[in-house]
Amino acid sequence: MRNSKRNLFLKSCCHVIFIVYIIFLIKIILFKYKGLITTFDNLMTGELSGFRSFNIIPFRSIWEFGKLMFRGYFSRGFNNIIGNIFVFAPFGYLIPFLYKKCEKWKIVAAIGLFASLFLELSQYFLYLGSADIDDVILNLLGVALGFLFFRGIRKITDKKETERYVITIVLSAVGFIVAGYLAVDYFGIMFGMTNQRNRGGLSDGGAPLPVEFESREQIDVIPHADSDEKQQTAELDDIYGLITELDDSRIVINRIEEKDLGNGVGIASVNMADPKLQTIYLTDTTKYTQKDIYDVNGDRVEIRDAAKEDLEVDKNINIKGYLSDGKFYAAEIEMENFLFA
Repeated sequence: MRNSKRNLFLKSCCHVIFIVYIIFLIKIILFKYKGLITTFDNLMTGELSGFRSFNIIPFRSIWEFGKLMFRGYFSRGFNNIIGNIFVFAPFGYLIPFLYKKCEKWKIVAAIGLFASLFLELSQYFLYLGSADIDDVILNLLGVALGFLFFRGIRKITDKKETERYVITIVLSAVGFIVAGYLAVDYFGIMFGMTNQRNRGGLSDGGAPLPVEFESREQIDVIPHADSDEKQQTAELDDIYGLITELDDSRIVINRIEEKDLGNGVGIASVNMADPKLQTIYLTDTTKYTQKDIYDVNGDRVEIRDAAKEDLEVDKNINIKGYLSDGKFYAAEIEMENFLFA
């Protein structure tokens, strides 16, 4: 009787772990950029907007992130590839562990495929990120590894139900710690857990850590183009400016500054007689979007996918990126297209 009650308690703990895991999975995949309430409000009002992309070419993203690993940004590429595998591994283990009707591989694989496709397509249709076939491939690999782990644990703990529950709880705790580390390391800036100021720290073989400029912060930027001045500090949400020059690998912008009037109101200004030029370097992984603005107040906007070919002189752009070897590389470029008279 005592063993029965203990096993029932341990099984309930495992169900709680599974629920917490599902919540964590939804948060890190769907709501890493926007919160649930904001997304729901936008859905109800039909005002869905934001960055999204769609990739149906297998191994394209895996190849790009693989290249990043050998360009001095090992953790960024590694965390994306391994993270997509690791985050779905508990799926392949906990489902057959908790539900005996789902102990067959085909059933687990079908559930994992459905869950992965649902989350990927939700990102696209709700404007919450990228829908990528490579993520589905990596997720299914994680499910397969999790299922193999389940089969191994079941064989080791044959007819020892208590030990199986204890192992599951302990390994789940370790898994959450590792997943939390990866989340902070890769998504920490977006979740507000990591300061995005580039303090000159080195990692991954001595390359400066990539920094995404997503909130107002004192950040170091590279010297203005055609200038030998030292690196200057600017207060920016991101880098905003007008393209004055471009070629296949870089653009030069007339960087616009924001000035605080003292009451929290900011204005954009630029001195055309002495423009602050800045060179921005493009990479194979730079993402391009276009923001169509339909009224002068910016109340009606639409954001859609774009390409490098859409860049042109005199176009206003917003840039988010990172510093490396004294150069500013663009991670995302948003082009503004004014459609009001």
